[in-house]
Amino acid sequence: MKKYYLAQLVIDFVMIILGFLIFMFPSVASLSANMVFYTMMSIYAGLELCEYFLSERKSTESLYLFIASATGAFSGFFLRNYPSNGVLSVTLVVWILMVSIIKIISFEKIYKKKTNLFIIKLSAMSILILIALMVSVNIYFRISAIGYMLTFMYICYGVLEFICDGLDYLSINSSFLKE
Repeated sequence: MKKYYLAQLVIDFVMIILGFLIFMFPSVASLSANMVFYTMMSIYAGLELCEYFLSERKSTESLYLFIASATGAFSGFFLRNYPSNGVLSVTLVVWILMVSIIKIISFEKIYKKKTNLFIIKLSAMSILILIALMVSVNIYFRISAIGYMLTFMYICYGVLEFICDGLDYLSINSSFLKE
């Protein structure tokens, strides 16, 4: 397995683990949800930067995801005087929009013969956008616990990315995702 795919799978697995950590300690997220969110964005930004430097492919997607996540994490310092539920929901929506634009740009690298992989990645991105929008609306109106919403968001993001990256790796030598 190439370092690039291994780094992607490790990052996705770390996101799932961090989501479970928030699930195990929901009281921390309910006390300071902004700090938990911005810490998670900082960790994800650091992981994406490590992936960019460690892989021999120098994927621009990793660099762009680093910039998007670092911007989301850095915005917490400037917006700390505003209500936390509004800032957190707006930051989450802006971050997911940046991630979706980055993923759409990276769709051009999928070969024309891998239409099933394209459909799977597009569906996963659509599901992720829908989940992030629902979570941000839920956080804004404080319908339920913020810690569980962030847990749901990060675990879904990690699982969907793990599936897409795993299928991307399997599509190299397999006819499973080719037509």
